[in-house]
Amino acid sequence: MTLVRRTAVALGAAGLALGAPTAPALADAKVRDIRVQGPTYVYKDPRYARVKNWVQVSYGRRSTTVRFLATGLPRKAVGKTLGVHVHKNKCGRKPSAAGPHYQRAGARRGTPLRNKEIWLDIKVRRDRTARSVAKVPWRVGKGQAGSVVIHAKATDQKTGDAGDRLACTTVPF
Repeated sequence: MTLVRRTAVALGAAGLALGAPTAPALADAKVRDIRVQGPTYVYKDPRYARVKNWVQVSYGRRSTTVRFLATGLPRKAVGKTLGVHVHKNKCGRKPSAAGPHYQRAGARRGTPLRNKEIWLDIKVRRDRTARSVAKVPWRVGKGQAGSVVIHAKATDQKTGDAGDRLACTTVPF
């Protein structure tokens, strides 16, 4: 099976179909779709060097949906929950290059982090795959976010912390 076909099969199995948009999506002139494969960089733990991930971003008139699929996660991660977040900057050689978590522009002071960031925490399955989907009721503006980062721990619901950055995929939001 060719690499393109294997990728299409993997994406299809994960619900990240590569087909044409449905009719309602075509009716919304503001709909935009972004698909990338990564990671762009792997940090600290060499066991994550074999990870492959796919990110799909879809925009509606007043929403953003981010789909995430990862394969080849390390055996030590099976059964664990890892934080996955949208970050402000594109990936770089250092984990800090991705900057802080993206936060919705214009969010009111005191808004819980969960309601102004995009969190895609994943639970790693026995087959060493994981996937998640997050839909938020706002549009991420062009250039306001730049990457999706896999973290070492589940996201702390109060602080948003998820530990070390393990892998980063640049996504042209």
